[in-house]
Amino acid sequence: MSKFSTKLRQKQSIVPQQIIKSRLLELSIDELEKDLENEIQVNPVLEEKNIEDSKTVNHSDPFLDQSSYDLFLANIPESRNVIDDLITQIDTSDFDKKAKLIGREIIFNLDKNGFLDIELDLIADNHNVDIENIDNIRKVIMDLNPKGVGSKDLQEYLIYQIDDFNSVAHLIIKNCFDEFLNQDKDKIKYKIDCTDKELDNALILISEKNFSPILDNDLGNENIMPDAIIKQKDNQWLILINDRFLNKYQISQDYFDAAMNSNSSKEEKLFLKNHISDAQNILDTLHYRSNVLKDVIEQILLVQGDYLSSKAEFLQPLKLEDIAKKLNKDISSISRVVKNKYIDSPIGLISLKSLFSNALIKKSGKITSANELKKVISLLVKNEDKKSPLSDTDIVEKLKEKDFMVARRTVAKYRKLLDIKNVNQRKEK
Repeated sequence: MSKFSTKLRQKQSIVPQQIIKSRLLELSIDELEKDLENEIQVNPVLEEKNIEDSKTVNHSDPFLDQSSYDLFLANIPESRNVIDDLITQIDTSDFDKKAKLIGREIIFNLDKNGFLDIELDLIADNHNVDIENIDNIRKVIMDLNPKGVGSKDLQEYLIYQIDDFNSVAHLIIKNCFDEFLNQDKDKIKYKIDCTDKELDNALILISEKNFSPILDNDLGNENIMPDAIIKQKDNQWLILINDRFLNKYQISQDYFDAAMNSNSSKEEKLFLKNHISDAQNILDTLHYRSNVLKDVIEQILLVQGDYLSSKAEFLQPLKLEDIAKKLNKDISSISRVVKNKYIDSPIGLISLKSLFSNALIKKSGKITSANELKKVISLLVKNEDKKSPLSDTDIVEKLKEKDFMVARRTVAKYRKLLDIKNVNQRKEK
């Protein structure tokens, strides 16, 4: 065989594997299982194992023995969303039966932002219980994940996030909320008797808070199966990859034997060997996908662990390039691994993509993230005079007051990412 023929055969075997790997890497767990079901239909060599043959899972997680891992696989939900998570937390709480029913009614009456969308007295009447008791249950729910869910409104939610009740920030939200929304600094200073510096620092602190318990602004009507579950155990992160499909498929022994059978025709052998090669590529890629996903999550946790454990309010700067460099892989592979992937975390169901944020340098020299900047821009637009809204240049000047040094084009970029219309489109007559 010539060197050219050898190279040609190598190329022909490599390209399909690359295509398969690229496709399977970027699929969500739901999409992956559907794709594998379709693959079985077109590739006769690939088949599902018998239940008896698929009991053993080769999993090397140092935190888990085989029985623990089997239990984990058995309990992965078919779908997850914020409501499901909250109901689970209620059902496994110390509430008595009646309190659990009330808790469920509260959860089922949340709006898309996670705020309560029903009067407490209506719930009280439904269950013949004092409003005070209903409110006590609601306040317990506020301590569930996501934190603050069930707040009556934005004012209560902001107060919930401010630990120091004696701080200027707390006094502003409690006693000057309308003035805060209108950014009327003079009235705020008059009401609470504070200095300009104290006021500015307090407003910056408030701007750093979340303005919705459900950050994605969606209760998750579309059910999402997590690709992984992360937990903390003895100050270490435990990563549980949803890889129940790894031991679900195999290459058909009958077809494999036929490919090796000397009585099979040349055409039959070629057909079967090509399909065996494709099937093996799929099985190899499934293992590769699971391993790389875990590696990526481990690297993310090194940077965003405090955020995911609620020890930090903002994401740290993190780029795909950082992960790619650490794992010695190309950015496109990391991008595919992150795409469409969700993890079940201590702060709820969250996409991997949302845990990345570019670094920004403030005037003071402090390094912050784009995540924080976007929240501040969103707040500025939310509280602007709707009859005289802020232009991108105006927002730049407002950001300077909050220690951000950014160009107008940067503001325009993040405004578009936040789906905020331009100044003319936002102007009310």
